[in-house]
Amino acid sequence: MGARDIKPDTITAAGRNQLRLGELASAGFRTAGVDLADSAAVAELVARHSDIVLISGRDPDRLAQHESVIEAAAKSANVRHVYYTSGVRADDDRFAINSDHRATEEALTASGATYTILRNTWYIENYIQALAGPRFTGVLAAATGDAVVAAASRKDLAEALAVVATTDGHDNVTYSLSGDTDFTYADIAEAMSVVLEREVTYRPVAPEELQAALVSSGMDSGLARFLVSLDETIAAGVFARVGDDLSRLLGRPTTGLVEGLTTELSRN
Repeated sequence: MGARDIKPDTITAAGRNQLRLGELASAGFRTAGVDLADSAAVAELVARHSDIVLISGRDPDRLAQHESVIEAAAKSANVRHVYYTSGVRADDDRFAINSDHRATEEALTASGATYTILRNTWYIENYIQALAGPRFTGVLAAATGDAVVAAASRKDLAEALAVVATTDGHDNVTYSLSGDTDFTYADIAEAMSVVLEREVTYRPVAPEELQAALVSSGMDSGLARFLVSLDETIAAGVFARVGDDLSRLLGRPTTGLVEGLTTELSRN
């Protein structure tokens, strides 16, 4: 934040994770423990701030939580801008993965509040957990067919958010944020080869085969089905490149696969 002349003590980080809030407080940020399901607490907190950054949640009822924040912002005379981190192609109703994002965007644009929407692509860091199998087998198995993924690092996406929140010209604009490159799963396997220092090859499998393999490894069938559904969504093309909004906001090329994976591994 210092690079953008924004002091940490002018920013309030809100949420339920007390450990994370403690880390942010130690870094100089103001913090507020709040459950987004508590509409009264949300309204009170929102009313004390002029700019609201709504990071999409993970709870099953996240849409109701998002709508609570948006309603509070629309009612507060103090709020001047709401920023929302959505999902790439959120306006395409073919992709069920984005249904909550699409509904949140609709609520935000209908609220009357000044907004900026950032539709984030697939994270490079999502492949960290996927390194476990290739580390021992040398095979990246996925039900993604010949799909491409314009993945980007969380750091790049966070920096883009910082740019729009601290500069002018983003009122009522929706940005579609993709990495610069459409990576194939063969490309991802090659990046894993570099990171793991062993050869990794991509093996496309049918969804049913992947489901069976995950369950046989001891994974809960519900979680296995969810992971397979993500691969099927990727196979449908939802995370393919949609433009250069991200690199334009950053003013530089986006982070590549090897750098993104290596950086994340070094943190763990």
